[in-house]
Amino acid sequence: MRLRSITYLFLFISLMTFILGVWQLYRLDWKNDLIDNINNSINSPKIFDRNEEYEELITISLNNDFDLIDKPIFLESKTQQGKVGYHAVLPLTYKNNFYSIINLGWVSDKNPEYIKNIIGKIKNQDSFYAYTRHLTDQKQSFVPENQPLKNIWFSILKSDLEGYYKSNFDSKYYFVLFDPRIKPDINPLAFLRNNHLNYSITWFLLSLSSVIMVLIIRRKHNG
Repeated sequence: MRLRSITYLFLFISLMTFILGVWQLYRLDWKNDLIDNINNSINSPKIFDRNEEYEELITISLNNDFDLIDKPIFLESKTQQGKVGYHAVLPLTYKNNFYSIINLGWVSDKNPEYIKNIIGKIKNQDSFYAYTRHLTDQKQSFVPENQPLKNIWFSILKSDLEGYYKSNFDSKYYFVLFDPRIKPDINPLAFLRNNHLNYSITWFLLSLSSVIMVLIIRRKHNG
């Protein structure tokens, strides 16, 4: 009876780890497609269509119907190349109505003149490039809570920003500036990790190990 229970346990582990290995292969295929889409969008950004669905990190072009309001907030404790600074975030309008927000990327300090300079460069272009992120209220684990009343910010959360700016954002996306003509910044691919092949191999090896354990136990019992 005990042998049968142990056998079933290892067979169950083998089945579950095999399924997880297959699932990681599926994720690998999805991630590779996403990376291809991101690379294509970086090379040939398309005009942003408010009625179209976008993956995260897709580079798009925003035309002159979009404008920035010079009322920045600054996300605390953001690093770039070992230096600690901030991410500057501004409201984004569409045809003079609040639409979303745009992250201008890393800045070393809360210098209003530097922000005005970036806004000026954007206004001098017929369009500017940014990449898409989902605008939600989902906060990452271990990130402190925003304190809108004190104007202290750690993450981009839709309801906090709507309350602070006293306006609703119609978009399901926010944007991150990614335009070398205006400001060099992080390639969106830097946010993607693609370790699914390694994860898949690990799960398949665990599945195989469980089968081997069953064979060893059965052989010892029969011997």
